[in-house]
This record gives sequence, C-alpha cells and structure tokens, in this order.
Amino acid sequence: MPILNSDLRKEFLTYLNQPESCELFYMYMKSEQLEYVLEFYLACDGLKNLINDKKTQSSIITLIYKYYLSNRKSLSSSKIFSLPDYLLSSIKQRLIKHEYHVRFYEQAQEYVLKYMLQMCYPKFFIEQQNLPQTKRQALTISTFSPMYKRCIFTRKKDVFEKFKQQSNSSINI
Repeated sequence: MPILNSDLRKEFLTYLNQPESCELFYMYMKSEQLEYVLEFYLACDGLKNLINDKKTQSSIITLIYKYYLSNRKSLSSSKIFSLPDYLLSSIKQRLIKHEYHVRFYEQAQEYVLKYMLQMCYPKFFIEQQNLPQTKRQALTISTFSPMYKRCIFTRKKDVFEKFKQQSNSSINI
C-alpha cells in the first residue's frame, strides 16, 4: 500500500522532532550541501512559538532574513535550492517597512518542507536503509556548522535558540 502524502508528512515531522534522527538528517543535508534548508526550517518552526512576544519576534525575523534570505545568501541564490522570487520579494518589502509578518515565514517554511519531503527525505530514507548499523551509529557524532563556528547537536530548537540569544544580546546593546 503506498504511503499517502499526509502520512509521509507526519512521519517526517515526527522524525525531525527526535533529536537523534534530526541530527542524522542534518548530517545528510550537510553532505548534500543543503544544511541551510533544514536550519531555515527549524528557525521558522521556533518563530511560531513567539506569537505573543512581538519584540523578540521582530528581532528573530531580522536575523533569519540576515542569515538565510538576504542578497547572496543560501536561500536567495543557491543553484541547488532557493525560495521563489515572489516570496523573497514579499519578505524583503515587509522588512524594509518594518512590518514583521510571521505569515511569510510560514509560507517559506511550508515551501521548504515540501522540498525536503519530495527531494531530500526519500533519498535520505533509502540511504539510511542501505547503511550498516555500525556506520549509522558512527554518524551520530556532533557536527560543525559554519553558521555557529562551533560544535553542535542540531535539535529541533537549537537553530531557533541561537537566534533568540542573538536577538536578546542585540536588544540589550
């Protein structure tokens, strides 16, 4: 029986909510030079939790834009994967006007999720099935992410928490 899109979506989101499996998927995305796609998805996911904190929300939105969407950044100019121009333009116009709408980031996150579901997760899943168990365990070592310039375990909230810390430090300055 074929897996329905909604079932695959639920399976994938459940997979991302587990720290160890999220780390494995991050390592796969990194090997495909697509780690920025997953980092962006996780940052947008954390942004949803700030509905009542507009000040922090606006700072996080600005940081997400700076790290992933501004000119010559990964999600705006990558030849492998980038967001559509209409969405990038809408986000940029709102930022220029200091209008911090989460809605556009939710649309971008959904676009990224569909890409990962269609292009990345199936290939990753097949690759995982073909790996011997010992190699899978060896891949759970912490990874280096150039964005943070340090060793990290990529968990669901790690990317977002980093933005939140940077946001708090920029507010305090």
